[in-house]
Amino acid sequence: MTTSSDHVFVCGGSGFIGLNLIRHLTRPGSSWGAVKALVRSAEGAARVRAAGGEPVFGDLLDEVGAWRGAAAGAAYVVNCAQPAVTSSPSERSAMDRILLRSLDMSRLRRVVMVFGSSYFGRTEEGDSLDETVTTRRPTGLGPCYAPGVRALRSIGEDLDWVAAFPGGVYGRGTWFLEHCLRSIQRAEPVVLRDPPAIWPYIHIEDCVRALEFLMTVDRARLDALGREVILADDEPVPMSRFVDYMSQAVGEPTRLSLLSEEALRELLPPFYSGQLSANMAHKNTRLRRLGFDLKYPHVREGILALDLPRS
Repeated sequence: MTTSSDHVFVCGGSGFIGLNLIRHLTRPGSSWGAVKALVRSAEGAARVRAAGGEPVFGDLLDEVGAWRGAAAGAAYVVNCAQPAVTSSPSERSAMDRILLRSLDMSRLRRVVMVFGSSYFGRTEEGDSLDETVTTRRPTGLGPCYAPGVRALRSIGEDLDWVAAFPGGVYGRGTWFLEHCLRSIQRAEPVVLRDPPAIWPYIHIEDCVRALEFLMTVDRARLDALGREVILADDEPVPMSRFVDYMSQAVGEPTRLSLLSEEALRELLPPFYSGQLSANMAHKNTRLRRLGFDLKYPHVREGILALDLPRS
């Protein structure tokens, strides 16, 4: 853990994963000490303060910004920052490159770079994959992550790093869960692909617990098992089953509207139609082998724990 002179530096601290990570690291009884978070606005700073963190104003794309001092002084760095869905792949790679150049290797104990399991990409019907695959079929923001992963691999032993790839993180405020909840509450069908795509899910609490675990897991175990780690629960499930569990939790029947992939592209913006159309049956093999225990190993348990408002 950190000492009084060290701190944790979180990039993307005002985003969904970042804020929940800050709350987790600053929970009562935590020994992490100060958690500083990079923000770009007064609104983001207020959210970070409310979560227990110390805001640092700046932008990862600013190569000479004062924020670099907070990065260089950190014992642990977690990069949760994500580019906009409409940005080019070069934006995320630039963010990663500038951050890595800002770190003081003599002080830093570990950096955890948070990407997304869309980097591993699509799976065929009935197939699944883990971190050992040698080919990629990225979807969504997946193409944005490849340069950052290559940069980490090229640094060598001078940097103690982990690349974390969360799957479909869910909790109040996540886009897919809120999309489903609005439709269920209005007694409207939830629009999905026919057949529904299969996703790897992870409850937000398990996601931030896993990130904390990866901040301190034994370096020798990472060297032996691998430093690229998919964060997901034990069973990827079709989106229709996710909707089923949500409908049961709020006391409503399941209503679905199943459309072809072509029809989804006509109805929704490219990013969202692509997400709803991509089978991504990704496994948590390495996370489990490293020794992490999920609190919610199945999406059914995780949704019940959210205590969604009943009709």
